[in-house]
Amino acid sequence: MKTTLDRIVEHKSLLLFAGGAVAAIVAKQIIESEATKKFCINTAVKIMQMRDEAEEMLQNVKENAEDIHHDAKEKTKKEIYADEIGDKIQKT
Repeated sequence: MKTTLDRIVEHKSLLLFAGGAVAAIVAKQIIESEATKKFCINTAVKIMQMRDEAEEMLQNVKENAEDIHHDAKEKTKKEIYADEIGDKIQKT
């Protein structure tokens, strides 16, 4: 005597096909729903805002690094020229 589980296993391919078809229909309904579209649009907007903010922060970091580099060059030049002037004064 076959159990119900044995009978189901005999038709495993048919059950897998039917399950795939049902999953495809459900997925299509979810994808086409208005709520899903709104969610996707809102998510895309948030991602674009985050990208813009990250680009702005990167630009600020770049500008600060350039300022630090410029200030360091100026300080180095002043120190070099101060040393040269000090050497010339001592020689005279």
